[in-house]
Amino acid sequence: MAALKGVWGKIARVDLSTGNVTVVEPPEEVYRKYLGGEALGLYYLFKEGIVDPSVDPLGPQNMIQLLVGPTNGVGANARSVIVTKSAYNFLCVTTSGGRGAAELKFAGWDGIQIVGKAPKPVYIAIIDDKIEIRDASHVWGKGTEEAEMILQKEVLSPLEQRESILRSADMPEKWAALHPAAKKGIGAKRLAAVWLIGPGGEKQVWYASVMTEGARAHGRYGAGAIFGSKNLKGIVVRGTKGQPLADKARFLELTRAIQSSEKGDYGWRSYGTARIGYAHSNASSDFPIRNWQWEAWADPHTVMALSGPFMDVASFVRKQSCPGCAMHCLYPVETTSADPLMDRTISDMPDWEAMGMVGGNLGYLEMPGATPDDPFTGTHFDRAEALAKTQYTTFIHDNYGIDFIEGGALLALLMELRQRDLITPADLDGIDLQWGDVHAVDAIVKKIVARQGIGDVLARGTYETAKYFAEKKGKPEIMDYSMTCHRYAQPAHGVRANACGNAMSYLVAIRPTEHTSGSRIPFNRGDVDAAIAAENVQAFNNSLVICSFAAGHWTGKTVDLVKAATGWEDFQEAEIGKVGERAYALGRLFNLYCQGIKDPKKEWDCPEMVPAKRWFSEPLPAGPHKGKMAYDGDMDKVFNQLLPEYWKKRGWTEDKGIPTAEKLKELGIDDVAEAIAAQLR
Repeated sequence: MAALKGVWGKIARVDLSTGNVTVVEPPEEVYRKYLGGEALGLYYLFKEGIVDPSVDPLGPQNMIQLLVGPTNGVGANARSVIVTKSAYNFLCVTTSGGRGAAELKFAGWDGIQIVGKAPKPVYIAIIDDKIEIRDASHVWGKGTEEAEMILQKEVLSPLEQRESILRSADMPEKWAALHPAAKKGIGAKRLAAVWLIGPGGEKQVWYASVMTEGARAHGRYGAGAIFGSKNLKGIVVRGTKGQPLADKARFLELTRAIQSSEKGDYGWRSYGTARIGYAHSNASSDFPIRNWQWEAWADPHTVMALSGPFMDVASFVRKQSCPGCAMHCLYPVETTSADPLMDRTISDMPDWEAMGMVGGNLGYLEMPGATPDDPFTGTHFDRAEALAKTQYTTFIHDNYGIDFIEGGALLALLMELRQRDLITPADLDGIDLQWGDVHAVDAIVKKIVARQGIGDVLARGTYETAKYFAEKKGKPEIMDYSMTCHRYAQPAHGVRANACGNAMSYLVAIRPTEHTSGSRIPFNRGDVDAAIAAENVQAFNNSLVICSFAAGHWTGKTVDLVKAATGWEDFQEAEIGKVGERAYALGRLFNLYCQGIKDPKKEWDCPEMVPAKRWFSEPLPAGPHKGKMAYDGDMDKVFNQLLPEYWKKRGWTEDKGIPTAEKLKELGIDDVAEAIAAQLR
């Protein structure tokens, strides 16, 4: 068989229980059908039996996969994807930027699959073909930033250890003086990439992240908890092999065209997602404010602390981009605050989700004693303090290795329960969690990552926390304040104004309550066909694996890039949708089967699984869309008309939303999925 191009044709399988490392060699037809990343990971979850409900997410049988795609390496906008069964027992597909994807490809691998459980803390070191399981006791318990710097020093390729080019006995003295002392040369560049967990993952907080480069996160769905359950601190990879390409010249030509297009994208290059906060908190009214009680401030000036230009002036340090990307969406910053807790904290800009979920959602922006209905009376320095609170809270989530979307939703839930006297400080081990109190937030987050006292309950996330207090207090109305869909946090896109977020988009996503779903806008227009197409494209992007923020710059080039990378000259535009459609069908089956759901419309796709009160019966209290509710409060239309219509258009059964036998056969995935689908129909 001819050597594959674009991909290496091999995935490393590491069994932490036995210490064995083997090689999985997917045939070319599997790459062609699933491509990489999300779709390929789902294929193996079915093929290896991880979909079975008996597989404990936090047990040694679960498999965590870190995967890349055929354009990752020298291509633009690379991301890595983690695919596993989450601690919530539904699908975990989570993406991140950074150098790791390129390093893994350069090391000669298309991914790494990890099973078993190490008897003590370990990390996996990959240097090209050499894979070792190494002791991690010296970094266990450390924050992600400190641990990453330590591990980078420990994984050096042979090119970084060439003592022969350093001072030697026969080197003329005048030359030797120009060279560094032995073992202090090129290795100082720290070229390895690191994916790792913090204390949150080590303690198996259900919403723990896998971090890289300080502030880049495989943040959603708790991949960090699965790492922790295996005693795996991280993966460190250094590659020197390059990337096999079918048509290198054409591939580089297309890559340069993408980068040239990105250079003209002023908004992204200036502020990343921080450029949109001011507009979304006002014009489209979909900003999370105090656990979504508001989605716009009465005074638009309140949110200026989180506008890109203000953050730029107040705290900007430098721009940082992923390899081959010209958009620079990560902006390291240094906070300046009168409060020693926050002063001189190094964090990131923050991005849109952090601005919303651990900014507006926690009541950080209003002046003390004020509400979102009041005019803003503060100064430039008050805004700087509000920004510092948001940046500090972003930092502690990143450094402890926990998702700030789920974490922000959890903290806001507790604050609203406290606001309504549904819980007391005694319920939170004496911490009085009030709106805007960053010190109380700091204290409760430390309890969560240590799983100490009430933190052991909170570590299970927003929905489980609401359920706990509802039962403990005998007050079922507490569930009304759990802003979750399918048991996971609503991200920073509101649905009541129907201007950015959309209830249907959250309801049908295979990654529960997906914050990057491309279907939000088509659903807003009522265009179900366009929404399905957008979902398929997003799943394809996660399989290629490329950044969704840059996808617009790939328009008209994607098919040619796949051809140039792989040599599949007959690859067509239609295959983009098919790859995504396969992922959606498998993801739907995975979520239902893992959880033992027999009747989705009563157990999963139902009002009880969404924040029904706030979405459908609580009108927006302020802003341009004041009085609006999701679908004008018509839940019956959503669940009994739009949902079956969506399922039918996907080729799924209208009563349960199960892919039909004909659809699975058409997609060529009946071999791995039909037996399970038949049980669910």
